[in-house]
Amino acid sequence: MELDADMSLHVVDSKDQKPTLGSCLMTLHCHRCSTVLGDSLAVCGDFKGTDSIMIVRVTDSVSLSDKTGSTRDRGLKNCLHRPLECSRCQCIIGAVVDSTPVHFEMLRSVFLLHKENINCYIFEQSKMVKALDVVFDLKPINGSITEAIKAFRAQSDHMSVLHDSLCELGSL
Repeated sequence: MELDADMSLHVVDSKDQKPTLGSCLMTLHCHRCSTVLGDSLAVCGDFKGTDSIMIVRVTDSVSLSDKTGSTRDRGLKNCLHRPLECSRCQCIIGAVVDSTPVHFEMLRSVFLLHKENINCYIFEQSKMVKALDVVFDLKPINGSITEAIKAFRAQSDHMSVLHDSLCELGSL
């Protein structure tokens, strides 16, 4: 489903591809009042266990509750967390995990925004979509770094050959 600028929802054609985090800039909004909560530049991935967006930075419109809770659901089993609220409408939009088992330690330093409570405004398309309709998977950076190192080494080798050629000509 898509949410247009006039806040009306309509069904997305199944032939349409879901927007992906890597292909567009977007802002993240409260589904109830449309307050801006964050942006795609701070998103670090998708936590499928709770259908949440992992984000490292949120706006001042997000407040952290003092109440600590726990859950028995399989997504955050044996974790202590505090709810995140939209400061404008007090809607629960996610959580911050304070204490986790070792296998969830990557969640301790991020905000988890529950996708069902978030809409995304995609700048390139000038439209609002439900976060559930966006793919937040990030491409691993390992391959990109390896490619950059290879390109740098090739350029360095080329420059060395040019330097040696100029030295032989007596230019340097």
